[in-house]
Amino acid sequence: MTRHDRRAALQRRIRASLAVLSAPVVSGEYFTRWSLLMSFVVGTFLSVPSVGTPSFDGYLRGVVVAAVGWMPLAALGLFAAYAERRLASSPGERVAVIATALVGFSVIRPFVNDAVSAFLFGLSTGGNWATRITTNIVTSVILFTVCAIAVTYHRRLRATTRRLRSASALMRVSTAEAAHLQSTVPTVLAQIADDLRRHRDLLLDGAVDYDAVRDYSARVRAASHRLDELTQWPPDDTPVDIDLDDARGVPVLARLSTTPPLSVGLTYVAATLPFGLSHGGPSVAVAAVTACAALDLAASLITRRARGLRVTLRGLVFLAAWALAGVGVLALTYALLPNVGALGLVPLLALPLTASVISMSVDAYRRARAEEVRATSVLRASARALASAAESARAPLRRASDLLHGRLQSRCVILAAHVDEAPADAETLDTFRTQTDEVLDELRTGANLVIEETIEDLVEAWSVVMDVRVGAEPEARAAFDDPAIGEQASRLINEALVNAVKHSAAREAAVELERTGDRLRLRVSSPGILSPRASANAAPQGIGTRAAGTTLRQVGEHVVLEREFELPPQ
Repeated sequence: MTRHDRRAALQRRIRASLAVLSAPVVSGEYFTRWSLLMSFVVGTFLSVPSVGTPSFDGYLRGVVVAAVGWMPLAALGLFAAYAERRLASSPGERVAVIATALVGFSVIRPFVNDAVSAFLFGLSTGGNWATRITTNIVTSVILFTVCAIAVTYHRRLRATTRRLRSASALMRVSTAEAAHLQSTVPTVLAQIADDLRRHRDLLLDGAVDYDAVRDYSARVRAASHRLDELTQWPPDDTPVDIDLDDARGVPVLARLSTTPPLSVGLTYVAATLPFGLSHGGPSVAVAAVTACAALDLAASLITRRARGLRVTLRGLVFLAAWALAGVGVLALTYALLPNVGALGLVPLLALPLTASVISMSVDAYRRARAEEVRATSVLRASARALASAAESARAPLRRASDLLHGRLQSRCVILAAHVDEAPADAETLDTFRTQTDEVLDELRTGANLVIEETIEDLVEAWSVVMDVRVGAEPEARAAFDDPAIGEQASRLINEALVNAVKHSAAREAAVELERTGDRLRLRVSSPGILSPRASANAAPQGIGTRAAGTTLRQVGEHVVLEREFELPPQ
């Protein structure tokens, strides 16, 4: 890999990270019930005010003060959530609401706690307002952002997964119907062939005149129309009431696995750094950063080594590792700040809790992402399976309809013209019997049948999920009949329609085929918004989309997947 490639990869990684961080801020879902719950836990048990002397009794008084003081702040948080969702109409306005709310909470909280402490215990929480406000700002930004990222992406991935699973379920139902139709085709064709042969024999055994032949021809035409009706897709009675039970309970201990390196230690340091600087100076801050980073890496190593254990045991090892890290931070705290009192006990709970929150957030994202990938793969396979099953079921019916409408009808027309001028002789009737026997035998056995899946077959398979319009120039459509190009085009169309389901709930898409000289262009567009991750990637990801000349981009309110093909030399 060249230096330019490494720089480009780093830039893509940075863009993807910024997209992941910024998406929840402008999504309208930054403040949620989960962030409200976490703010109560952190604000009540970890970021507690100092009430009275540094002791365990003072810590308990601080917990009571923080819990009572949280209530009016929670009311402000609910108003901020309402303003973010209902009053802010643009990303900039949402960012302004979030920034104002976070700074507002952080500034107000020390004074609210001081007033509550004075009312309940007649004690002040002390001054040092600037340090306390700074600590609140850092803690609230980290807390709410981590929760927002986890909740936003989990909800998006679950919504995407539900759309994918819904589309797959519809296709599986249609595939089952196509398979059922395919299993009944031999019986249907045999019944039609036997019925037409019996009425043909009745015709030839009676008075063969123009009216009799016309009646038999009408029966042939009715049978042909019946076969045409069976080839219509999708059936009018396709079931749409599909159970999408995606509630899969996962034990809490099963969600405790690993955390990103340094994420827990540096999060704790960031939340406590203002306090450490104000009480111990820069040397304490440097020692805290170094020790917390080392303890984080040690705990992360232990949890990674435990990934092969059973779920429950792995979760217990996780809690034990981070509890030991909390003991290490506690020892460090009392070594650096001997007079900190009961506040030095906070790491015992803070480290395991912070690690659990981060681990569960990462686990929720990974599980949802894995489910999305699995559902995408299932939908991709379901679409091709449905196209193949539908074509396998319809091809014999179309072939049979052509036999009846073309060859058998033409024999009837010839015989009708003959008997309209003069009575039929034995040779004419024997010829008619022989020729119609050949057609009916072929109808019964389905001989000379070649099944080839086309782009139209794939598009028709997707019609059970969405309305797909195909615009093709005649020369371009003919060029895509080349087997090699046609297969690649089918994979690309399939992937594009899978993406259409992923990016939005829209139920329409457009497929365009164009030809310019020896170049073919395939373009699939659908309403939707690319995910931040997809937008940050230089090339699309997915089966059939990695070939040279393939682009995936946002064009207005549509997602467009496009690729150029080069015609093979003639």
